[in-house]
Amino acid sequence: MTRWLVAIAVALLVIGAGYVVFLNGEPTVVRLTPERSLRAPLAGVLLGAFLAGGTVVGLLAAGSAGVRGWRGWRARRRAQRDARRAEATARARDLLWHGDSEQARMELLRGESGAPADVPSLALLAESYLQEGDSSAARKVIDEGLVRVGFDPHLLDLLAEACERGGDLRAAAEALERARLTQPESRRLGRRLRDLYAAAGRWPEALSIQAQLLLRVRQPAALAREQQMMRGLRYQAALAEPDPRRAARLLVALAREDPRFVPAWVSAGDLLARAGRTLAARRVWERGARHRPAAVLLERIERANAAERRPERTARVYRRLLRRHPRAAPLPLLFARFLILHDRFEEAGEVLRGLPEPGAGNSFAHLLWGELHRRQGHHDQASAAFAQAAGLQLAGGSSFRCAACLQLAPAWQGYCPGCRRWDTLRTDAELAAEAASRPAAVATSSG
Repeated sequence: MTRWLVAIAVALLVIGAGYVVFLNGEPTVVRLTPERSLRAPLAGVLLGAFLAGGTVVGLLAAGSAGVRGWRGWRARRRAQRDARRAEATARARDLLWHGDSEQARMELLRGESGAPADVPSLALLAESYLQEGDSSAARKVIDEGLVRVGFDPHLLDLLAEACERGGDLRAAAEALERARLTQPESRRLGRRLRDLYAAAGRWPEALSIQAQLLLRVRQPAALAREQQMMRGLRYQAALAEPDPRRAARLLVALAREDPRFVPAWVSAGDLLARAGRTLAARRVWERGARHRPAAVLLERIERANAAERRPERTARVYRRLLRRHPRAAPLPLLFARFLILHDRFEEAGEVLRGLPEPGAGNSFAHLLWGELHRRQGHHDQASAAFAQAAGLQLAGGSSFRCAACLQLAPAWQGYCPGCRRWDTLRTDAELAAEAASRPAAVATSSG
């Protein structure tokens, strides 16, 4: 059917052309240039012009089709190359996940004249070096990749990690700063930069980043964590102040905002004491102890009053705190220790006999009873109390502590979950012997 339609169309076209020739048989003059002309039949001129126009249109259509075909071929070739690269990247990611970093690099570099030119492959290549602990090679790969792909935040984050592992905290901070310029709303980059500033001791910069992060937190639990971090950074920034008076004012202001934050009270008093303002320092420590009777505050109060030969003032502080914090278990123990050290044995005995359970049976309470009996001359009772204070160590068992992070362990184990090290648990006797032998080893070493 189609062939017949085409034949009918061709026949109609021939008949139409013949009819035009029949009607326009007389010659006409066609000027090709101002000086040159051509005399031809009118029908021939019309048909020639039609054929010339059709030829031009056909050539233009063929050229356009050729360009489209060439572009399509290039797009298909690029898609095939991207597909092969995506497959290689997927294989490399799987190999890297299973720990085969060398094979992952071979997959990434296969078919490439040099390092990959796309961000995912560059990131995987850098991670393969980081997995092997070669931070310098990872840093070199990322630096070269950033020249080709620009400041990509993922690559800059990896560059910061590589610099941090290599100990170059300044370069790591610069990389994270550039990454944060490209994504200023990223909380992850903000936290990374904050932690890096803190690790480098750049407390004002870390505090500034934390203030920005705090404005973007909405959940109550997350807000409490960020506020706690803000409090710690404010504390460190105040300690880093070169002016002791300004540092003390900042610490006192921080302590008033959160009265249970003991480090602010302690450090504020220490700064005042070093400046010679002992009265102000003692009042700061007492104010902090009213909110939270921590042992570090009470010991400073004891030393301040002992330096002024006013131990009765310390006793009054303890009695006020006992009335204010009747459930604070360490407080009566610390008060009893103070009374024993100042030979006020009857009062110390009353405090110890008034200890509630289970505080009355802990090792520190037995230690205090032993010291009390020893100072009173009751040596048999002192020996029994000291034996109870020693507990399992005198019964043939030992308590264990990590030699690296000093974390207590309920029983011996080969691995310390606190510092993630092996073969670090020691008994108190072993730690004491190691500590005693360390200065001697240093003294007898050559050089």
